[in-house]
Amino acid sequence: MPERNRRELLELAGRGTLAGLGAAVLGGRGSRAFATAATRTHFRALVIGSGFGGAVAALRLGRAGVDTLVLERGREWPVAPARPVFGSVDGVTDTMFWFRRTTRYPGLLPTPVRPAPGVLEVAEEDGIDILCGAGVGGGSVVYTGVTVAPPRPYFERLYPAGLRHEEFARTWFPLARRMLGASPMPRDVYGSEPFTHSRVWDRQLARAGFRSTPLDSTFDWDVVRGELAHRVPLSATVGRSDFGCGNGAKKSLTRGYLPAALATGHVQLRPLHEVRSIGRRRDGRFRVEVRRLGPHGSVRGTDEFTCDLLFVAAGTLNTNRLLVAARDSGALPDLPASLGEGFGDNGDQLTVRSQPLVRHGAVQGAPCASGVLVPSGFGLPLRAESWVLPGFHGLPAVVTLSMTVDTDHRGAFRSDPRTGRVRLTGWRGKSAAAARAAVELDRRVGAANPGTLPLTVRIPAYTSHPVGGCAVGRTTDLEGRVRGVPGLYVVDGSLLPGSVGGANPSLTITALAERALARIVANSG
Repeated sequence: MPERNRRELLELAGRGTLAGLGAAVLGGRGSRAFATAATRTHFRALVIGSGFGGAVAALRLGRAGVDTLVLERGREWPVAPARPVFGSVDGVTDTMFWFRRTTRYPGLLPTPVRPAPGVLEVAEEDGIDILCGAGVGGGSVVYTGVTVAPPRPYFERLYPAGLRHEEFARTWFPLARRMLGASPMPRDVYGSEPFTHSRVWDRQLARAGFRSTPLDSTFDWDVVRGELAHRVPLSATVGRSDFGCGNGAKKSLTRGYLPAALATGHVQLRPLHEVRSIGRRRDGRFRVEVRRLGPHGSVRGTDEFTCDLLFVAAGTLNTNRLLVAARDSGALPDLPASLGEGFGDNGDQLTVRSQPLVRHGAVQGAPCASGVLVPSGFGLPLRAESWVLPGFHGLPAVVTLSMTVDTDHRGAFRSDPRTGRVRLTGWRGKSAAAARAAVELDRRVGAANPGTLPLTVRIPAYTSHPVGGCAVGRTTDLEGRVRGVPGLYVVDGSLLPGSVGGANPSLTITALAERALARIVANSG
């Protein structure tokens, strides 16, 4: 596609929806091209999931001219500045959770909701809640935008020797950072009223002897400035972004990778297509069984798609569910025995401390301004980041998200012989070391800041950064090719070895996928 046409199509996506971009590429509804595209069931490549790994796969396959279909279980959520699109802790809606009857989220009291295909799945697993995105753009819709790389010592400790940190630092991390549009919070935003809590957090850490540094983020600072000037509806600056920013304050994958993939003319995207099982037909093609959903959750039918190359990028939880079920049911019996092993929660811990005599601001902005890496002194190396917890707005409290570098504590995804469902096993109690590290850090910071309440509140075990189960270099080769099953690839967070290595996972997932797809395309598979 000529570069000028591609730019025009990307501008169309920025003004409207990916569905509009798809129609521009394929032809409008009712055209012969649209009818042909809408009824096809076989593709050269099929990508399950449109999060960080799936979006990379879609773009790089599309630019290589590979006929590709992307299946996404969730809805496409348009950017609509004129009206609210997403719910929040302050205004619960049915669109927030993936088919739940009662809300379940840190800082949110249980509230009845109607089951629907909402933007966030909360899975109650073995001693931990696993949170994962469910919508076009995957986790990029619901995450908090922090885009950082694991430091070299921890990268080298966790990842296979064939993945060289110097190569990632030189090539793949910068490429991923550029494609995601990450940058640190500008000083004028940092100095504004909604980020008083960020400045308090930094001062408290400094008094305890820890030097925080600005962190790259994928928030759109021009939109954030628009909120500060009351030119656009409020979202990021009032902490209402955990379930998406309807005003475009987040640079989700629907603003970068995915429209660029569709603009190639070789990629189709079908939302509300929930993959239920995968296997292989006698002719060697992969088969993918799908349940088609309506926007409010009704089941509209089932389909079977086939492909020659299958890229699984459904997120750690659902990639493991699909692949472990395929192995244990005999649908893909050659999958490795190591599949499902090595799950970790990335050491996620939320802690809250209060300093009642210090002004924290009437509202708290959601973007994370800064963080600190602490290599020793707490049992495990950890990264601490300034955070916001819905429900604490306007209170004299600051929130810290900690992520530890833990090489030992792991769980496994296994099929339950009674139900056939794939569940996380062996995890209960495995978060204890990370919890001790997070609480001790909070106590040390509190001791250095007179007036801080001695009680540190710790949020119960949950993770929004589930990783592992299809560890790169073990279950797959270094490019995500699943051992023993030619044509099958994994390109999401399940590749990570149970811990990112002192960082949020989005940048590393994107970089791993970029490296993998570059080699897969170059080698034609």
